[in-house]
Amino acid sequence: MKKILFLSMAFCFQSAYSQVAMSGNQLMKDGQTYKMSKYNDVFKNPEALSYFKKARTNNTVGTIFAGVGGGVIGVGLARALSGGKTTVTINGQPQVIKQDNSTAWTAVGIGAGIVGIGIPFALAAKKNADKAIQLENGESTSFQPYFKVESAGTGLALSYNF
Repeated sequence: MKKILFLSMAFCFQSAYSQVAMSGNQLMKDGQTYKMSKYNDVFKNPEALSYFKKARTNNTVGTIFAGVGGGVIGVGLARALSGGKTTVTINGQPQVIKQDNSTAWTAVGIGAGIVGIGIPFALAAKKNADKAIQLENGESTSFQPYFKVESAGTGLALSYNF
């Protein structure tokens, strides 16, 4: 247990003192913050630069899918929750017509699917950005062992994967 705590603390301290880091939506290098569009000033390693270009492309595609999907969800919810009853007069008699909301809920489902398409792009953007930062800081990216907690029949198991 002491070894695990020691390794996790060492990892935290190492990541805190790296040369290039991401802080929210900005890059930090030697205490100075840069906008994401100024990544050419931050990355000098050509391989790290290509990974960060991929990350920015994936982030843009994921944001487009999320925006479009969110808009479709919003329009569908607005139509579905807008009351649903209309009173019309036919031959002098007022009649209440209930609106069919099935198309509105279909639009909500389609919007959720479009947002779901954008999620893998966002995950790939984070992965490529992390890889670019590791390459720029001189960290090894080839051998990365990790611990994993998984179910083993009726209990839990801690596995060491490499």
